[in-house]
Parts: sequence; structure tokens; C-alpha cells
Amino acid sequence: MRVSRAGAMLGSVAGWYVVFAALPLAIARRTRRIGWHSGRPSLSNKAGLIAVGSGSAGLIWCMISHYPPGQTVEVSLTPEFLVRSGPYEISRNPMYLCEEAIWLGWSVYFGSPSLVGFGLGLAAAMRYAVSREEKTLASRFGEAWAEYSTRVPRWIGRHKSKDPR
Repeated sequence: MRVSRAGAMLGSVAGWYVVFAALPLAIARRTRRIGWHSGRPSLSNKAGLIAVGSGSAGLIWCMISHYPPGQTVEVSLTPEFLVRSGPYEISRNPMYLCEEAIWLGWSVYFGSPSLVGFGLGLAAAMRYAVSREEKTLASRFGEAWAEYSTRVPRWIGRHKSKDPR
């Protein structure tokens, strides 16, 4: 099934809202909050919003890189093409990094050990997903994937030059 770029973006944003805003808020409401006084976050708690905002902006950048203007998008777990531009020049998994930044940010903002636990669980699931995804990408894109995966780090780190000089 194919959907418009706008439909794909809307579906992504709706899913992200549930997982990265509504769910953390629901968990935080039911757990203790470290650093909060009189029902308000301290300045150090508010610093977590930097990570939430940065992670959210990063997800938008990823989404723009995933969905080329004017094209329809296949709704599938098997990728049609290998995304290598935008945030994918810095990390092979920028979406996962942005999603973890959001969970970390909410954990700090709400001062919630429960959110830290959920974030760690999500990180473990992501690590497993990445290993499976990379096998799929290697079989689907062959040499293009091999070149890309040797040049760009799995998570984040030093960018490897295309030119060995």
C-alpha cells in the first residue's frame, strides 16, 4: 500500500506523539518526581526540555530525509531505498538516537526513575532492532550498504572520510 508524503508524515508524527509524549507523561504522572518542588520542576529538571526539543527536531529532520517531496511512500517494513543524506550522514540510526534523547529529556524533566527504566528498555529493544535491520539492509542493498556502513558509524562518532588520503 502506498500513501502520500503528507500521509506518511502525519502517521509518523501521530505515532511519535503517542510513544514520545503521551506515554512518558502518563508514566510520569503515576511516579515520584525527583527535583520537583511545590508541583513544579526545578531549573535542572527544565534542562531536560533541551533534549526533548533536540530529539524532536532531529526526528523531523529524519522524516524529511525519509520522505522525498512529491513521491508516494510504500507502507512496509522493507525499505525501498537506502537513505544516506541529512542526519544519515552522521549516524546510520539517527531516529533511534533522537528517540532516546527525547526519553532522556523527559526522564530529566520529570525527575522520574521509572522513565529512565522505560528508556533503558527502549534502548535494549532498539539495539536488537538495529542488528536485524542491518542484516535486511545488507541483503537488500549489497555493495551500497557495505560502503555506507564502513563510512558512517552505527550510532554517532567520528565521520569517516570517503577519500582515504
